[in-house]
Amino acid sequence: MAEPLKDHFDRALVESLAGRFAETDAGFDAATFTARVIDSLAPLELKDRINLVADELRTALPDDYATALTAVVAVSETEGVDGFSAWPLCSFVERHGLVDPTASLAAMERLTRQFSCEFAIRPFLDTHLDLTMTSLREWVRSDDEHVRRLPSEGTRPHLPWGPNVQALLDDPELGISLLEELRHDPSETVRRSVANHLNDVARRHPDRVVEICRRWSGEADTELSMIRHALRSLVKKGDSGAMALLGFTTDPAVDVESFAVTPPTIGLGESIRLAATIRSTASEPQRLVIDFIVHHIGASGASTPKVFKWTTVELAPGATTELAKTRKIATASTRRYNAGRHRVELQVAGRVMAESAFDLTETSG
Repeated sequence: MAEPLKDHFDRALVESLAGRFAETDAGFDAATFTARVIDSLAPLELKDRINLVADELRTALPDDYATALTAVVAVSETEGVDGFSAWPLCSFVERHGLVDPTASLAAMERLTRQFSCEFAIRPFLDTHLDLTMTSLREWVRSDDEHVRRLPSEGTRPHLPWGPNVQALLDDPELGISLLEELRHDPSETVRRSVANHLNDVARRHPDRVVEICRRWSGEADTELSMIRHALRSLVKKGDSGAMALLGFTTDPAVDVESFAVTPPTIGLGESIRLAATIRSTASEPQRLVIDFIVHHIGASGASTPKVFKWTTVELAPGATTELAKTRKIATASTRRYNAGRHRVELQVAGRVMAESAFDLTETSG
């Protein structure tokens, strides 16, 4: 099993950060800072560990925020401070920077090069929307791809692990205006963020996202994979506009001759095998999206459906296709499994057309 992400925030990381701050600020008490963090670290989960480090930095650094912020930015730009070690520095601004939004936004433009400030910028969007949007509009023209990604990722309506910003939920055009500037970005990382942002918007405004993707897909420089990624959730839901735009059949004419999940009973960490036989009953060729839905059992016994992509098939009139797929049922950072019967449905072009099930004998901790 992979090492839990929280374990990256250990004594070694804390001591390394403390040493960097001591080198930058002669008044920084590295020993006290390290001791205060380590004393509280062990029982905390990932984000609480990050916030602990950020809050202890605020205690250890000078009372004047501008002075403290200068030290944080300086440390972020020292060799070897990136990724997880830079995350608490972004959190420092997120949790303590609203007292000076102008300085904090300027700092984020530098900090985000080491670790994305997508979480840090959320409270600024919430409390200083106009000022923050001004910075974001400038950053879409940055020569650094990490800075250009921040306007798209930071304004996602449903940013994973990020707090909601009501203004972004109420008015998706705030973020869309930034995406218009980034849709042809040379960085795949930025374009992927644009697609993820549109996928978020599609939860509440599916027709608007389809309209945007239709317009963009007519431009010579638009990458089709970005459009497909932006529409992925709508395709799983069988949205006719999204499916038609991507050339998929929206009204499937098929018979599901068989669909089975085996073995009937598994333990946690084992795999299920899905097998299906699908026959076309149409007189024209069909391009079909095939997905499957696992109804995960919650702690209360209620089930929650999750759609998983299976494949896309080109099915000639009267033709038959046989499909097979294996999926491991294992604990992940975003999913825990509970023992019980899990229904599995076969979905063709957004329509549930067959059902099977498996029994899970173990519950993840």
